[in-house]
Amino acid sequence: MTRQLAEFPAPGTRSPRRMPPALKDPLRIATLLGVALLILGALLPWIRAFRPGTGWFDVSGFEQAGDGGIVLELAVLAGALVWSNRAWNSRMALVVAAPTLLATTCLAIMRVSYETSQTFLRLLANAGGQGTYQIGFWLTILGGIVTVVAGAIAFWRARGRLHFSLGGAGRIIAGAVGALVGAAGGFIVGSQIAGLLTQGSVVGASALLITLAFALMFVGGWLGGTVA
Repeated sequence: MTRQLAEFPAPGTRSPRRMPPALKDPLRIATLLGVALLILGALLPWIRAFRPGTGWFDVSGFEQAGDGGIVLELAVLAGALVWSNRAWNSRMALVVAAPTLLATTCLAIMRVSYETSQTFLRLLANAGGQGTYQIGFWLTILGGIVTVVAGAIAFWRARGRLHFSLGGAGRIIAGAVGALVGAAGGFIVGSQIAGLLTQGSVVGASALLITLAFALMFVGGWLGGTVA
């Protein structure tokens, strides 16, 4: 018996895997779901259009005014704040309300984008073409609404511990602004590199935009927040 135990030692006990705190609160999960819809919708095509002589083509939110890129950056920042335990459980009202404010800004941007796209569709129809909104456009709006509602409920639930003084919030605000600027810079650099590598190929540019530009946006956001 002793020999068997020496040859076959008992396996060591493994520590149980713990679920991230962000996935334990249903309200927090709902907010993250809204942010995920914002990000997914911003990455997907917004309009499917047909132009005589050109044929069918997709229009993403990153073209012309780049509303999709702005929404993507704000959504990533909102998601980081919701995922962070320090920000979610903060006593500063501005920090807790930030995801809701960012999502509200995204909805305002989508309102402007809707007006712009309506002008584009009218011009397209006058030229004998047509166009329809795609699921990406509606997912972005839905994600903004879900994030605003869930974030507002979370803010109301936490109202008892919050204070509205900005004292001590300088580092957090500076970090958020630095992360936003860094993310914007990383996204622009990634987009430019994607355009140079694909040399006008729409399919290649779209694939690199999702991989290269999106990755550089995270790196730039981390660097900007750390430096700030």
